[in-house]
Amino acid sequence: MVTQFIFAISVLVLASQFVQPIVSVAAASSPSVAAKLYVGLLKDNAVAVLDSETHRVVKTIPVPPGPHGLVAAAKSHKVYVSSDGASTVSVIDTVTDRVVNSIEVGPTPHGLAIWPDGSKVLVSVWGANQAVIINTETDQIIGRVPVLQPHNSAISPDGRIAYVGSQKQGATSLAVLDLVNNTQIGKIPLDNAPRALDLSPDGKQLYFTVAGVNAVQVLDTASNRVVGQIPVGASPHHPLFTPDGQSGLVVSQGPGELDILDPTTKTVSGTVRVGKAPHWIAVTSDGRTAYVTNEGSDDVSVVDLTRRQVIAAIGVGHAPRKIAVQSGQPAHGSVPISPAGGIATEPTSDHGTKDVTNLVELEMEVDDYYFEPTFLQGRPGQKLALTIENETGTLHNFSIREQQLDKDIPPKRKITVKVTVPRSGTALFFCKFHGPLGMRGQLLASDATPMKPWLVSSFTGIP
Repeated sequence: MVTQFIFAISVLVLASQFVQPIVSVAAASSPSVAAKLYVGLLKDNAVAVLDSETHRVVKTIPVPPGPHGLVAAAKSHKVYVSSDGASTVSVIDTVTDRVVNSIEVGPTPHGLAIWPDGSKVLVSVWGANQAVIINTETDQIIGRVPVLQPHNSAISPDGRIAYVGSQKQGATSLAVLDLVNNTQIGKIPLDNAPRALDLSPDGKQLYFTVAGVNAVQVLDTASNRVVGQIPVGASPHHPLFTPDGQSGLVVSQGPGELDILDPTTKTVSGTVRVGKAPHWIAVTSDGRTAYVTNEGSDDVSVVDLTRRQVIAAIGVGHAPRKIAVQSGQPAHGSVPISPAGGIATEPTSDHGTKDVTNLVELEMEVDDYYFEPTFLQGRPGQKLALTIENETGTLHNFSIREQQLDKDIPPKRKITVKVTVPRSGTALFFCKFHGPLGMRGQLLASDATPMKPWLVSSFTGIP
């Protein structure tokens, strides 16, 4: 009897040694394991790591200045971050949440896109006029394709084709790349500069946004023609399909909202108010939850797409832009930390009035998202040469409609434009990309009173 008892205990102990690892593996792959979110913080030069279950920042990872693009390569446990204030793409190990590599790609890298299988990353190297391909296993550059001032891109479900937004003024277009042979095989001319884009899960439709048009453009990939547009709120930026392709999403930066789109009817089927100046969207693999970065309110809105409401707002740091979800299934129904809301109708601040009466030239600067000085007051009819310096890694613009001025200001560059003070009253100048975010100013005749530029947008019709 004692022998039988000892034998039984031995069997149980031996069995537990085999059962325990099986239980651990099951737990590790369980859909209840919370995902991590990675958020690029433009003004902190860092990436915030969020726990999707607790809705809290668990770590902040320093990266080179101007984190711009950000994607997650799930299988290799890496996150890639481009820095437009440098010439590098940083590689973050998602196990340790540390930067483990830095890849030199060329000046002013902008958006990133990742192959559906996670095997490669496409880098839009704006300053080098190239789309650069990185192998995620080796972190080595394996290809370069010429594209004029590439900004953001989208890759087809089979990983063979990419659409890249080319922002070269006077030649704005969508470049079509063959990713098998690393060549450009087509170009779709555009009247306005492309901003962000996404392909449907079946690869048949491309959603993209352009500067100055308050609508999402719909392109048929079979013909490479724009077949329609979906009117949305002011200054739409990042469009994104849900994983099942049944819905589209886009952030409208002016009103601070997430618009839900019906791809079949090409209409808006719902709107959710988020934070100020929303920039980017990430969606969980089940399509139930969207995360929206709000650059103007320094937080991330957690949106329940089934209920179409914000369930949390997570403070993350300064100027969150890109966001990516690591593999995992975030828990739903978490207790909100704080309510979200706010409408991005105000600028960051008024950056002063300059009396230019006795000047023939003036130096100005632009930043995200303002002109300094914001108001220029001079003699009626006075001619003035403005040298405008863009101190950021973002493409900005200087436009005055009445004076037929429309001039892009490349990142880290200067331009010179000639303006005329109006005979009376005011003339509005603005950035055609970021006007709805408050990036506006005024030329004023000597007898005019400044009107705050964010108050005049409703009747000037600026983009």
